[in-house]
Amino acid sequence: MPHPILSGATAATGWVGRAAGVVAGIATLILAAAVLLGIALRALSIDNTWAYDLDHFTLVWLAFVGAAYTGYKAAHVTAGISLEHVLGRGAILLVIVRFILVAGFLAVFAWAGYQQVQDSWLFNEKTLDAIQWPMWAAKLSLPVGALAWLVGELHQFLTVLADRAKPASAK
Repeated sequence: MPHPILSGATAATGWVGRAAGVVAGIATLILAAAVLLGIALRALSIDNTWAYDLDHFTLVWLAFVGAAYTGYKAAHVTAGISLEHVLGRGAILLVIVRFILVAGFLAVFAWAGYQQVQDSWLFNEKTLDAIQWPMWAAKLSLPVGALAWLVGELHQFLTVLADRAKPASAK
């Protein structure tokens, strides 16, 4: 039986992964609607530069929260995942090394993204269209997506540890 703290941490990180999936689904719907609106506005010769920026902002959010969700689902295609399945039970070292490398990258990425958001906020960056969207809104997807992805990776790591803690008869 896995330790209760391990089980609780796995459940908590799973919640974040599922939330990233919901946000990715909503972003997909917004992106589809915004693209269709942009096409309609273009056909009617109405200025649609604001819709174009909405497309870009939503696509950036979709990319990062979508990556977080695929991390949560262990659906990323990497050499590490492939080797983990081939090596079977002896792959725990590879699982640990892979988690450390991915977590380190995502932590640095989240910090760099946070710095970009902060700079964008301080310099009041805006788009050049009529609505003048704040650029920090798109850049916020960098640290949020990276942190959610990190939590998704942590969820998978804890799931592997919890599975290894189960007795052979329970697997």
